[in-house]
This record gives sequence, structure tokens and C-alpha cells, in this order.
Amino acid sequence: MSRLAWAAAALGATAFLAVLAFTGGRGGPGLEPFRPKGLMTIPVEGVREVDMVAPLGHWHFVRTQDGWRATAGTATAGLDARLDSALRLLRNSGPDRVLTKAEVTRAGAAQFGLAPPRLRVIVSGPDASVFAISFGGTNPMGLSHYAQLDGSSEIALLPTFVAEEWERTGGTP
Repeated sequence: MSRLAWAAAALGATAFLAVLAFTGGRGGPGLEPFRPKGLMTIPVEGVREVDMVAPLGHWHFVRTQDGWRATAGTATAGLDARLDSALRLLRNSGPDRVLTKAEVTRAGAAQFGLAPPRLRVIVSGPDASVFAISFGGTNPMGLSHYAQLDGSSEIALLPTFVAEEWERTGGTP
């Protein structure tokens, strides 16, 4: 190849790199804006009350101007941070997988530990909106908890850290 062809190829490659540098090139992972993928659609800031029921107790929390206040059950130190964290996880952390009604029927609903549930959380938001979820047992690997929304025949596998944060919020083991 002649010297002129090599010079033209180098100039073209340099121009291509300059265009990519100034236009941003193609998008990549991590460049998308964050979108919550959790099952709860009520914004965390809009939550007014939280009701938790577990075999070891019942807790009811109400949001006031000064933060969260327990109206039923005993609140432990750091309640505001733990409850906000648990709500944020429920809104932001999406299910690893959702089992369809057919899959649940085929496997047998009893194996998911949802009757009775290990933990039940009812969240009340603005305009009388309500979100209710029941947490069951863990999957065989222990990485996910089975969870079911009220009125749904599907069962979601939520990361274990979501259910554990709720258990810490109520002080359950």
C-alpha cells in the first residue's frame, strides 16, 4: 500500500475516534437512569402507615412530622433508618423471578411457606392506596424468599436481604 493510502487510513481512524469522543459514542451498562424494579409502586416518601404481622408479634408504624412512631409493638433504636431502608428495598429491589399460577399449581402451593406467611407487611400510602405482601420461606439455595402480593396468584422470589430488613425492623429473628 502506498504512503498516501496509509496516511488516509490513519486520518480516517483519528476522525472516527474524535467523533466518538465528542458524541459520547454508544451507550453502555451503567449509563441508564435508575428505575425502581420492586413490587411496591407507592413512593417511599408517600407511605403514611406500615403494619407488620409475624408469628412473634404485631407492629404498626405511623409517619409523623418527626419521623416514624410505633403505635403497636415495641420500636427498637434506629427505627426511622431501618423502616425507610426496608421500604426502599421493597420499592427498588425487583424479584429474581416470578412463578406463574401454572408453576405454583404444578409445584404445590404448600412448599412456599405462605400459609401462614412468615411475615406480612401492609403499606398504606396517599389516597387510601394499599400495598400488601406476604413473605414465605426461602428457596432451596437460601438466596431468595418466596413472596406473594395480595390478590395475586403468582409468587415472586425476592432477594433474601429484602425480607431480612423487614424482620430486623420489627425485631423478629
